[in-house]
Amino acid sequence: MARYALYFSPVSNPVWLQAGNLWLGRDIRDLREGQQLRVTDVAPKVLHTLTRDARRYGFHATLKAPFRLAEGYQRADLEQALQAFCASRSAITIPSPQVSRMGQFLALRPQGDESQINALAMHSVREFDHLRAPLRPEELAKRQQQQLSARQLRLLSHWGYPYTEEEFRFHLTLTDALDNTDSANAIYQAALRHFALTEPLCIEGISLCYESEAGAPFILLQQFPFAAG
Repeated sequence: MARYALYFSPVSNPVWLQAGNLWLGRDIRDLREGQQLRVTDVAPKVLHTLTRDARRYGFHATLKAPFRLAEGYQRADLEQALQAFCASRSAITIPSPQVSRMGQFLALRPQGDESQINALAMHSVREFDHLRAPLRPEELAKRQQQQLSARQLRLLSHWGYPYTEEEFRFHLTLTDALDNTDSANAIYQAALRHFALTEPLCIEGISLCYESEAGAPFILLQQFPFAAG
């Protein structure tokens, strides 16, 4: 059940990476948990619980969602394809990333023109799809239990993930669902303060990440930098 994923994680930007790691309490380059930020008026155990799933995935934004390799392909094939793909790409500046509410959870979202980011994500979905194994019946059933629109169900069937094409929203996840907690506003205000950074945030490459088994933490295997000027 091992899966790979193509993420953006700011591993080449220590300011943003450190901020994300401290917020979640884990570095995507390490399977172990680390120190987590203390938030005023929120018990450490509460914040730890409300970031549990986000911590498992690490500080990242999805470009191509987790997938198993198709029969006949190995990790080396994926790495070779990523090397070629990234060799022709240039860095993209994420415009004014800000903490935003996305439904029930918090995330860092661009504020401005996202066309370049959206194009990169869709190219990542499309160019590597031949390496993706079809969803297993139990995987499909689990997704179908979510409240998906008819369009999202079609995207799920085609790409193995419902939030692609026009449904895609680039974001770096900061929390799990906050709808049933009294701490939601305190966590939101703390996130606004914590991520009020002046350092530019740029997509300078693609992070190949790996989940060894269902429920295991995702870990960075290799960063593939964009080589174009």
